[in-house]
Amino acid sequence: MASSTNPTIRLLNVADPPQCPLPALLGPAKQSACFSICGEHLEVDSTAALRYFVHPPQKANLRSGLNDFMKLPFKDRAFKRARRLDNVFKTCLDARNSDELLKAGVVTWRGIMKKIMLREKLDLVASYHNGVLYLEEDSTRSRVDPDSETIYRGHKFETLCSTATPGGKPGDTVDIHTLWNAAITRKLGSLDILLAGEVDCVTPNYTENPAPENYLELKTKKTDGQNYNIDKKKCNWEMQSYLLGTPQIFVGFVDSSGVVQKVQTLAVRDMTPAQHRFDWGARVLHSLREHCVHSVEHRRGVIKVWRVEARSQYVDIRELGPSEVKKLNKGGVPRNGIIPVSFIEGLKSRDPTV
Repeated sequence: MASSTNPTIRLLNVADPPQCPLPALLGPAKQSACFSICGEHLEVDSTAALRYFVHPPQKANLRSGLNDFMKLPFKDRAFKRARRLDNVFKTCLDARNSDELLKAGVVTWRGIMKKIMLREKLDLVASYHNGVLYLEEDSTRSRVDPDSETIYRGHKFETLCSTATPGGKPGDTVDIHTLWNAAITRKLGSLDILLAGEVDCVTPNYTENPAPENYLELKTKKTDGQNYNIDKKKCNWEMQSYLLGTPQIFVGFVDSSGVVQKVQTLAVRDMTPAQHRFDWGARVLHSLREHCVHSVEHRRGVIKVWRVEARSQYVDIRELGPSEVKKLNKGGVPRNGIIPVSFIEGLKSRDPTV
């Protein structure tokens, strides 16, 4: 970590004795809310961006339309994966089940929780307020995003496998700026957690039963035309799906020319992640919460921000100084810590003691 007046603390080593009860069982997933992102517009409790699964055409070419896509300005073909929790904060206040969402003790993106559990390299920032730990990506750190062609081919497969209405016909034009997200509440050991994440599409039954058992994850995998196997030990798809409660993964095997040669449906229950993954996730969240709870004294109402480095064998933490927090929050909405001031004011309007 960069030098600072605040010291870096080794919060957790993988070999340390557990400081929370194990095994940390992952409870049932419940869709407590959802939100649609349509361009720059957010709609809470909306299915405007929801897509329904259909089988793609045989021998679909995922490179079709790529040349026109690559001619678009970069801002129109760059997939804007959210790094901050702002959409989740707004959903927590505005959703019909707002009270249920606000019971969570940890709030973060599904993608962050996946990386923690798989012990992947991860740079985060955290704030703790009113009994809740908030975790998001450190937006000051650089990241390597997929190239435009890779993004296009994945979204082309999603386009050909989904429609705006049950039983409808899929379109052909790729839209990477319309996304439907679920807000899932569940237990991890003793912790109530809220995980938000994109859902590629749902089965037609979703209209009667808006629940995770109707979710479907869409994936592509390269093939040489001979090998259609998936090495489940090297694949992190199961964790990505498992955390939201998604029961099935629909895979398209794509050759070097971009043509889908074969499709296959995988049952996530046959790929259940090992219990030690959940145990590590619970240990990390427990340690972060405990550290923040005991360091949470505000400076004249200022909410602290910590930088968290999660690695395969350890987790380090350091409190950011005022200039670092200012850099982190430069531009955008007013914040206290990593939390939008509008969210804090919304909580106070419900409970003035917050």
